[in-house]
Amino acid sequence: MTGGTPPLYIGLMSGTSLDGVDGVLARFEHGHPHTLAFAHHPFDSRLRDELVALQAPVAGELARAMTAANCLANAYADVAHELLSRAEVLARAVRAI
Repeated sequence: MTGGTPPLYIGLMSGTSLDGVDGVLARFEHGHPHTLAFAHHPFDSRLRDELVALQAPVAGELARAMTAANCLANAYADVAHELLSRAEVLARAVRAI
């Protein structure tokens, strides 16, 4: 990017431990990352238990997986909002998530 403020990026993930969502808000300047904010939101026990249970094939798992996916999306959105709040930046400054 030439001139101006470098764009911001949000990275979100939940690992195999299923302990929660980790997120980072960063920018890249001259090929180097700069962390602006980091957040971790633990999963509530019901969501974690459901995610663990979904690892084994059982009847009705598709409907349960869809519900769990919606809960995950909400958890990811909560972390993204917290990152923006901590760094005091507007969502429009983020180029990609």
